Amino acid sequence: MMLPKERFAWVWMTALVIVFGLYFAWIQARHYVQPDPTFLAQIGALAIALSTLAVIALATHLYFRLRRGEDGEIQEDERDRAIELRATTIAYYVLMAGICYVGCYLPFTETRWNIVHAALQSIAIAEIVKCVVIVRGYRKG
Repeated sequence: MMLPKERFAWVWMTALVIVFGLYFAWIQARHYVQPDPTFLAQIGALAIALSTLAVIALATHLYFRLRRGEDGEIQEDERDRAIELRATTIAYYVLMAGICYVGCYLPFTETRWNIVHAALQSIAIAEIVKCVVIVRGYRKG
């Protein structure tokens, strides 16, 4: 039986990979069709991707909360806190590496939307790494 944090990590990791995978594929494909899309088109695509993630996170949280009534309340212990701390620490370093690259190098070589997309990609990669570490922590022990 999976614990709620592990289940949420699986759902969140899958959602991040699918939603951001589709978003970045759409951005790349759109670049070939229309090399300079309008600001509204860029913001619209970003809003759709982020709104989709928000709906998935909210629906998953509500589903697990309603289901918890059957399973009973599961108390967080030292193992849960240790896994969360390790995952957050590793994800923090991944995020800092990505943001240092975005903030220190890209302003001199890329356009503003490419910088925004690189920053978003850094955040997504850090979140995916965090989910992977959480799942691995619960699986391996």
